[in-house]
Amino acid sequence: MKTLFLYILCDPTAEDDPIAGLTPVEWLMLGAGSIPYRVIEREEQALPVAEYDYHALLLPTTPLVTEKDLLTLTEEMDRHGIDGVQLGSGRLQKTPAFAARKQPKRRCAAPFALEIKTRADRYKAEQVLFRKNAEKCAQNGAIIPDVDSVRIDALSVLEEGAVIEPYASVMGSKIRGGARIGAFSEVENAEVCAGATITRSVVKSSVIGEGTTVGPFAYIRMNSVIGAGCRVGDFVEIKNSRLHDGVKAAHLAYIGDAEVGERTNVGCGTVFANYDGKKKHRTVVGKEVFIGANSNLVAPLSIGNGAFIAAATTVTKDVSEKAFVIGRVREEQKKRE
Repeated sequence: MKTLFLYILCDPTAEDDPIAGLTPVEWLMLGAGSIPYRVIEREEQALPVAEYDYHALLLPTTPLVTEKDLLTLTEEMDRHGIDGVQLGSGRLQKTPAFAARKQPKRRCAAPFALEIKTRADRYKAEQVLFRKNAEKCAQNGAIIPDVDSVRIDALSVLEEGAVIEPYASVMGSKIRGGARIGAFSEVENAEVCAGATITRSVVKSSVIGEGTTVGPFAYIRMNSVIGAGCRVGDFVEIKNSRLHDGVKAAHLAYIGDAEVGERTNVGCGTVFANYDGKKKHRTVVGKEVFIGANSNLVAPLSIGNGAFIAAATTVTKDVSEKAFVIGRVREEQKKRE
C-alpha cells in the first residue's frame, strides 16, 4: 500500500483569522486525519522521509482538504508518476523542495484544493466548512432540518437531540440534548442546557439553564448565568448577572451586574441602574421578591427575601425581608380649564 507524508506550511508571523472556528492551518491538521504530518515554517524544511512513498506540501490557503481527498491524491500521484507535490492552487504541482525521482508527465487536477485569495473565496470556503460541521453534528444525532442555512463552527459541540433551526448561528458553544436554538438566533461561547429554548435571541459568553426559555429578541451577555426554569422574555437584556432557578423577566427589562434569587418576578420596564457615571455597582435581590413594572433599582443595593416593590418605584436604599416599598408621587386630578 502506498503511503503519504504531509508537510503543512505555517507562517508564524501571519495573522490567520479563523474560518468557521479554526485557522486554515488548524483545518489542514484536522483534515489530515490519520495521515502523518509535520507543521513547518519554511518550504525548505519539507524533505522526503525515507519510509514514505509520497510527500505533499500543503499551503495554508487550502483549508478544505480532507483525509479522503488526500487518499485520492495518493492515487493520482501514483497514476501520474509524481512523488512530491505542492497543494495550493487547485492543481497538483511539482515542488522543488522534494528530490523527486520521477518527472511528472503532466499536472493533474485537484479540485478539492481550492485556494483562498479573495474575500469571495473565503466566504465560499466558510460556507463549505459550515455545512461540513452541520452534517457532522447531524450524523451524531443533532436535529438540523437545513444544513445549508445554519452556521456551526468547528469548536461547537451539539449533543444528540439538540435542535438547530434554519439561519441560526452557533459559535464556540455547547448545546445539550433537547435544547432548541430557534431560527435567526445567535449563540456564541455559551452553554445551553437540556430543554432550554432560544427564540430569535442573542446569547454570548453565558449559561442558559435547563428548561429555560429565552426570547424572542432577548440579549444575554458577558458571563451571565441563567438558572433552570427561568423565563427571559422579549426585549430583556441581561449582562454579567446571575438569575437563580425560576426567575421571570417576561419583557422590557435591563438586568445588569446583579444576582436575583429564586422565583423572583422582574416586572415590565424594570431597570437595574448599575452605573453611577464613574463605576459599575452590584445589586443583590433575594428570593421570591416581586418587582413591579417600571421600577428602578439604583445600585449598590440589597433587597431581602419576599420583599414587594410597588410599580413605578425608585429604590435607592437597602430593603429588608418581606418589606413593602412604594416610592411614587401621589397623583392629583385637576379640572381642565
